[in-house]
Amino acid sequence: MENKAERLEEKQKKVHVSLFRKEKVSYSLTLFAIIAELVYVIGILDVMNKSYWMGITVMVNILMLFLMFTCAVKMNVYDKKWAFIALVVAVYLVIRQLVLVPIVLQPYDRQLLIAVSNFVGAALMAFSGIICIDKSEKRRKLQIELGNNREK
Repeated sequence: MENKAERLEEKQKKVHVSLFRKEKVSYSLTLFAIIAELVYVIGILDVMNKSYWMGITVMVNILMLFLMFTCAVKMNVYDKKWAFIALVVAVYLVIRQLVLVPIVLQPYDRQLLIAVSNFVGAALMAFSGIICIDKSEKRRKLQIELGNNREK
C-alpha cells in the first residue's frame, strides 16, 4: 500500500503541473485544417459560376472558419464538447465534397485541389477531435485519481 502511495505521490509531482498544460496537438491540427479550408475557399471561389451561390458560399465559409477556430481554441483547453463538434465539422467537410461541391457549386476547374483540401481538412479535424477526446478523458481520470488521493 505504501509503495502505491509513493508512486502516486511521485506521479502527482510530475503530472500536477501538466494538468495546466495546453493541448497543443489538437490545436495545431485544427489550425492546419483552417489552412486547408482557406485553400478550399480560394479554389472554389476562383472557379465557381457567378451567381447567388457565391454569396452563400462566402457566408458559409466565414462561419466554417469561425467554427474551426473556436474548435481549436476550445480543444486547446481540453473541452470535449468542442472535440465532438470538430468531428461533426469533419463529417460536414466530407459531405460537402461528395454532395455540395459536385451538385450545387459545380466547379469546372481545380477539382483536384478542392477535393484534396476538403479531405485533408476533414482528416485533420477528425484526428484533432479524436486526440482531444482521448487526452481529455485521460486528464479527467487523472484529476479524479489525484482528487481521491488528496482526500485520504
